[in-house]
Amino acid sequence: METIKNYLETMFSNLPLSEEVRRAKEELLTMMEDKYYELKKEGKTENEAIGTVIREFGNLDELKEILGITNEFEEKENTRFVSIETVEEYIQVAIKMSKRIALGVFLCICSPVLLIVLGGLAEYGFGDENSMALGGLIVLLVFVAVAVVLFIFSGMKLEKYNYLKNERFQIDFSTKQYVLKEKEAYRSTQTLFVAIGVALCILSVIPILVTGVLFEEIEFLTVIGVGVFLILVATGVTLFIISGSRMESYKVILQEEEFTQEKKEMKENKLVQTVAGIYWPVIVCIYLGWSFLTFDWHITWIIWPLAGILFGAITVICNIVDEKHKIKG
Repeated sequence: METIKNYLETMFSNLPLSEEVRRAKEELLTMMEDKYYELKKEGKTENEAIGTVIREFGNLDELKEILGITNEFEEKENTRFVSIETVEEYIQVAIKMSKRIALGVFLCICSPVLLIVLGGLAEYGFGDENSMALGGLIVLLVFVAVAVVLFIFSGMKLEKYNYLKNERFQIDFSTKQYVLKEKEAYRSTQTLFVAIGVALCILSVIPILVTGVLFEEIEFLTVIGVGVFLILVATGVTLFIISGSRMESYKVILQEEEFTQEKKEMKENKLVQTVAGIYWPVIVCIYLGWSFLTFDWHITWIIWPLAGILFGAITVICNIVDEKHKIKG
């Protein structure tokens, strides 16, 4: 019986969730259940009963008028169909690009590490301060430049699949079952990656605590501790991105959570996009201005985590303002 219910869910998965569709779904389930139990009473096996029910009631083309969902079915027919080949291709590209994006993020987070370490060395007389700062800055810019190239390249590769996130589409039953199976098989790996990532982020503060408490008089070791902290955080975030992006690709195809048909129809929050377009260039200017004026590159990196936290708060405020505007509208 569970097989019939799953098949029914797939039959209606690409139809709009209107009251008519909900009613038709319940009505068809009742019809299928009645037929199933009737066949069982006649002595049919489980597989024979299920097969007969699906053959008789598994075609919405023949049942749409009886169920009163002609309009909804026409809407479905105007929806793009995505083949299993396209689905497999998208998932593989998403997995591959997630690794490049993760590498880019890793490079961005680790980009100030050498600058911080060289700054600490310079303070202890191991080289000229300006030369050390210049060397660290060059590495920082190279890391960021490579990361930007990775982001742009990955974005271009994924751009052709944007419609999967933004538009209605439909897949057949076998494709859905394939994606569900892949998603379930990957769930344990994702859990492991997330657990390791969280552990790394929690443990990342230990180097700072140890060097700050046990070696308080040796400030250079504290600088090293900050560098190790950033590397551990970068590794944890990399695991989050790789595992999260792969799981997201399955949700995109299955049109789950933030990728449901209803949420695709919701307008994007343009206010957040506008604020972000102004906010981050200003942060970059503040960072570069402060850094070049003071040459405290080993300190100014703190702008980035603080800016990220502040932007999260700004995003929440923008969403609240947007919701209030929609209610008034």
